[in-house]
Amino acid sequence: MTREEIRFMEFWQEQREGSPLKYYLLYTIAWGLLTGFLVFFGFMILGQISLIPLAADNNKVYIIVALGFVCGFLITWITRTRNEKRYRKLLDKSGKNN
Repeated sequence: MTREEIRFMEFWQEQREGSPLKYYLLYTIAWGLLTGFLVFFGFMILGQISLIPLAADNNKVYIIVALGFVCGFLITWITRTRNEKRYRKLLDKSGKNN
């Protein structure tokens, strides 16, 4: 096994020790805020949302926030699934099946 694989296994073992619910909450919020801000500022740059707060933009902001958290959850779910598959493959490779 390479050093990178060993580091990944140690990192992912730490992540697995905690509650999956806490993992999903933490990373969904983090990725949701990041994607929400990026989309929001992208819309501001493109002129779809005014720099001066307008009542007509409220619905757009709510949709952006909701989509940001949906994207955050999807990114978290995909990342956790991919890391879990990689971890199990490395466990099989190392012969430390649980």
